[in-house]
Amino acid sequence: MGEESGASTPWRAVLAVWLLGAALMLAAGWGSFSPARFLDGDDALRLQQVRDLLAGQGWFDLTQYRIAPPDGVPMHWTRIVDVPIAAVILLLRPLIGAAQAEVVAIVLVPLLTLLAAMALTARLAARFFGAKAGAIAALLVLAAVPASFRMMPLRIDHHGWQYVLALVALNGMVSRSARPGGVVAGLALALSLAISLEALPLAVIFAGVCAVRLLRGDDRWLGSYMVSLALGGVALFLATRGAVGLADYCDALSPVHLAVFLWVAGVCGLILPRLRTRPPALGLIVLGIAGLGALAIMGLRAPQCLSADAFGALDPLVKKVWLGSVAEGLPFWRQGLVLGATMVLLPALGLLACWRLWRKARDGQQRELWVDMALLLGGATLIGLLVARASAVACLFAAVPAAWQVLDQIARWSADPLLLRRFARVPLIVALFVPGALVGMGASAFDPPKPAVRRSTQACDFAALAPQIAAMPRTTILSGLDIGPTLLVTSQHTVIATAHHRASAAMRDLILAFLGPDHGARAIMARRGATMVVICPTGSESRVYRKLAPDGFMAHLVKGKVPYWLEPVLVDAKSGVKVWRVRQ
Repeated sequence: MGEESGASTPWRAVLAVWLLGAALMLAAGWGSFSPARFLDGDDALRLQQVRDLLAGQGWFDLTQYRIAPPDGVPMHWTRIVDVPIAAVILLLRPLIGAAQAEVVAIVLVPLLTLLAAMALTARLAARFFGAKAGAIAALLVLAAVPASFRMMPLRIDHHGWQYVLALVALNGMVSRSARPGGVVAGLALALSLAISLEALPLAVIFAGVCAVRLLRGDDRWLGSYMVSLALGGVALFLATRGAVGLADYCDALSPVHLAVFLWVAGVCGLILPRLRTRPPALGLIVLGIAGLGALAIMGLRAPQCLSADAFGALDPLVKKVWLGSVAEGLPFWRQGLVLGATMVLLPALGLLACWRLWRKARDGQQRELWVDMALLLGGATLIGLLVARASAVACLFAAVPAAWQVLDQIARWSADPLLLRRFARVPLIVALFVPGALVGMGASAFDPPKPAVRRSTQACDFAALAPQIAAMPRTTILSGLDIGPTLLVTSQHTVIATAHHRASAAMRDLILAFLGPDHGARAIMARRGATMVVICPTGSESRVYRKLAPDGFMAHLVKGKVPYWLEPVLVDAKSGVKVWRVRQ
């Protein structure tokens, strides 16, 4: 593909922007960097998974034995994301001790993903539009809340790494050399898929753009991309799951997915090159055969995975009560005004810039470049509008063309001889950086925002509770789904369930316990071997249970109508947490 500027990446500017962003994030969170203060249960459980690995749990054994005892829960995660966290801990543990090494790891690793995302975005923007655009692109990454929020300290779950790998794939797709570029994109998305199958729609979009290039007459992209995706996927599967994990799952990279990739790679790598001199319609027919074959493989081996609902096997009650409350999995119209506006406006700005760049392109090669960029950004935007956490990829992709749009406005501002017009253009430039924030400010002027309902891990201070809960005799605890991972990383207790869908039966029991009558909760606790109850009365999960069942077990506990078979356990009142144990 062609390039417009060829300027080198402004690494110093990128580093300066990153240091600024890191300083702001560290200042905002200072004093709260602790395993007891994770914003999300996935981050807490990630640290627990790393601890288990360092304590000797097998590389291929991804079971969390302290959830839903005695069998535990086989997680759909991967060890890949554990490696950088474990490496930092192992490196620093002899110097500063295990506890402080963990703190450094959970702060440093996500910030490094932010730096990588800035560098990859700035590289593309500088290549096309010059060094100033590269610096602006780095700033746009910082301002893109859906992305930067998930790459701030304590956010050690897999999302940040998948954003980085999506940008690696994008860099591959604009390479001047088809085969190396296709290999880079394929391997990057193979690694992303090995981390989480959430990357599958994006991998399909990249394959679609490679197919568009095939129809233009260049079959090298699709073949190199699919072969790299398939072979990389097989190698990573064997390296992370082993030859014994051959069951087919719909929530993680499995043999059925690899079989589909290998089939399509075989068609694209072996058959399509032989049709180079044939009419394009024949290539379309072969692609159609490849697609039908992929559906046949999936349908014969794992028909349950053909459903568009990745949580189709989840218990209906769990899906209604838990999944429907997970904000990051909901579409943009179910988000807050600022986040929802950012999810829409920044990608829209990027698409507008792609259209303008296509119009001003000097030759057909450049036009094709911006058509492909628009297709990749448009596909990522569609996914992001439907799933909030995926919108980060669209925002990061949009930062490349949007950097040119911002640079263009700055040039117009600088060249405008009329001072009044220059003043009028300043809000527009600011709006290009933070569109969501300005929308939120404008709306709040007419409708003051309501207080946000905070997660349990934010509404209650589990750091204050940690020493006391850790000192109690080891037992199984009935707690909220959000609270469970924090209890795991701050104590040696086990929990009935956490917000991780493979424990669907245990999650159902937990939800039934809190929604149902007191005697029902007692029966479930007895069956699960639980002797303690821990709740955060002011948290969002407690609010959901109380709203659904005003006379249920959770509602009774919050109101102080504690059943006779529970006795209170005195804990630090500053924590806001309430604890009871079953009377002997």
